[in-house]
Amino acid sequence: MREFLKGLDLDKDTIDTIMAEHGKLITEAKEKAKDLEDKIKTYEAKIGELNDKAKDSEEIQKELDTLKSKIAEEEKQKEQEDLDNKLNANILEAIKDKDFVNEITKNSIINEIKTALQDKANVGKSAKEIFDSITKDSTDIFKNENEIKDMPEIKDELDESKNQKKEGIKLNPMFKTFE
Repeated sequence: MREFLKGLDLDKDTIDTIMAEHGKLITEAKEKAKDLEDKIKTYEAKIGELNDKAKDSEEIQKELDTLKSKIAEEEKQKEQEDLDNKLNANILEAIKDKDFVNEITKNSIINEIKTALQDKANVGKSAKEIFDSITKDSTDIFKNENEIKDMPEIKDELDESKNQKKEGIKLNPMFKTFE
């Protein structure tokens, strides 16, 4: 630059003044460039941090969504269990005084009632009404109250008797007791 100014036929003092001013401008420009480079590095670091936070935020959001869906599923399952418990309680109330032949028959009737209650054709019917309609014409599903029980053997009656003698049997006064 000094050579350029000498080529313009400027005196030495003017060239030194111009060069000094030029030096100041260059120094200021370098300082501004350095400051701008530092700001760029700072902003790039902040951008990196924000990107990391955004990734973490996305992961946290995914985890939050997963937890929300699990909670919703558990609540739905609990509601279903509550409905099942109420349904079972209603069915057991409908058949409470019935004495079934066996547990298999009882469970089969309960399952039929559950299926019938879910049928749209039975909307508005109670478990008792459906139970009555299922068992109305059925036979051999309840224990018979008038069932003849096996007669105990004579020996069983004698064993319970305290007046029994070792040597004989006294069932009828016509028979003689042997001693």
